[in-house]
Amino acid sequence: MADVGQKRHNSDWGGGNRDRKRKKNFAPKPGQAARREIDVACAKGDTAAAFAAFDAAVGSGEPLQPHSFNVLLHLCSGGTSAGGNYKDDAKTADGATPPAPKVVVPPKDAVHPERANAIFNKMVELDVQRTEMTYTALARIEAASGEPRRALEVVKRLIDERLTPKLRTFAPALHAFCVKGDIEGALEAESEIAKAGIELSEAEYGALLTAYADAERWEDGLALLRRMREEIRTLSTPLMESTRGFFDRHPGWSIEESADVDEATGAATSAPSGKKMQLAAINLSASDRAALLAGIGKLAREREAKSSFDGFVRWLARRGPLPYLVDGANVGMYNQNFQESRFNFNQVEKAMNALRPLARDTHAARRDACGGGEPAPVVPSTANESNRPGDSPTGDAPPADAPPGDSPPGDAAGAPATAEDLALTEAGDIDVDALVSRPGVNTPVNFLHVRRVRGGPANHPRARTLLDGWKRCGELFVCPAGSNDDWYWLYAAVASGDDAFLVSNDEMRDHAFQMLPAPRLFAKWKERHQVRFHMSAATGLEFYHPPPYTACVQEGRDGDWWLFPGDDGEWTCAVRK
Repeated sequence: MADVGQKRHNSDWGGGNRDRKRKKNFAPKPGQAARREIDVACAKGDTAAAFAAFDAAVGSGEPLQPHSFNVLLHLCSGGTSAGGNYKDDAKTADGATPPAPKVVVPPKDAVHPERANAIFNKMVELDVQRTEMTYTALARIEAASGEPRRALEVVKRLIDERLTPKLRTFAPALHAFCVKGDIEGALEAESEIAKAGIELSEAEYGALLTAYADAERWEDGLALLRRMREEIRTLSTPLMESTRGFFDRHPGWSIEESADVDEATGAATSAPSGKKMQLAAINLSASDRAALLAGIGKLAREREAKSSFDGFVRWLARRGPLPYLVDGANVGMYNQNFQESRFNFNQVEKAMNALRPLARDTHAARRDACGGGEPAPVVPSTANESNRPGDSPTGDAPPADAPPGDSPPGDAAGAPATAEDLALTEAGDIDVDALVSRPGVNTPVNFLHVRRVRGGPANHPRARTLLDGWKRCGELFVCPAGSNDDWYWLYAAVASGDDAFLVSNDEMRDHAFQMLPAPRLFAKWKERHQVRFHMSAATGLEFYHPPPYTACVQEGRDGDWWLFPGDDGEWTCAVRK
């Protein structure tokens, strides 16, 4: 046994000398050399070298993987594996190269249809797996060759092979139809895009708008603009140019030299006509709101205990609509990023106190619109409907001062409440139209996870006083253990109608929100309903409500003007002559 501290030799560790290690044989696997040669040539856009490498590999019987076939086809369609599709070398004012515009249909002299046909036939001969990228390249080649019908047939072949198309797969056919002036063909391609559940991008709207102008189909172009305003918030420079071109050519319209919009009120004036306009607040349609709510409910039930979330929905159906909802965790942890920081109940109460008169105002307006009615009574404030009104989370003893209120559906009062009684759809989600036909409550509601109301800061006497007060007044909803409170306040806020607001600085960009099935609808809802806040000793509490208008494409009620916001923050105005 070696003495402690004695120097050991390499051999003592059983590993031997490092210089005795054998060098491994890293001979390339079959096909690797050809793949590397093809990749390098394609990245450089060197068609001659890429095709020569392919021919050599085929001639020698060297196996090629689907990747090599696909990058070759992409090169044949006018692209490179480095992504360089006809980049403009012009410099911007600061010397930088501007982003290259997306090339959907490359120039005819940039594609190689004969070569692409030979490469694709070899894929079929060798039974090499085809992918969406394979057929997208073929569609681009057909479109560049002036054959949009054949480009569309390529996409249909992809679908027949049970592959999933992308917008880039359809786009060459649609754009090529537009260039040829074949609007019916373009609309057929658009129909196939919609059938695949894919939304158009700005490039496709621009191509269709230009095609309508070329064909002098003015009413169809205006109808397209009305569809576009539901999909696109602000216009990129290319789409703005297409829009301006449409109105410049329209015999009954003209483009104004300038348009000024008051950011506070949405009042707008254009020159030189002096046209006065007012931007409106654009909320979700009833069908869009129902679709968004159903999507949130579906995701929540997949990730939450279904019984807990369904109990919450029934609570909301009896309690709602809610005028102001507070993301309690976000408010309570605001600015708590210092050492020894903790959840701040006083901050939540400060927000609640400021929101109470606003909630009463909203309720009064709802009550007048509904023809009168009293505020909804206090009902259970957790997702577990076995709790009595005003109770703490499941397992806690009810407070002695819990107020009387509604009992859960189906208890001592008699028969179970039906979906119709609770303003629910057959699928178990909130029927928004039925819910907002009632005035609902006249208080803000604070959403907190159960862990926020048990232990830690919640044990402080001041915190217990606030929690008990919120419970008594029906101002608290406690989300159950194991749940994500985001689903609860988001669902309730969407269900509570056009005049409901969510107080939170949460950007709502994490994975949970990314899973929503209708991101466009969610972004549109958030723009109109999220109230941000700032809190400091110097300025106190400040709320930042959404503006009284929506910064999006808008048309005058009389159809005599259009306003288009650009990505650069500038507005473009078209007026009827």
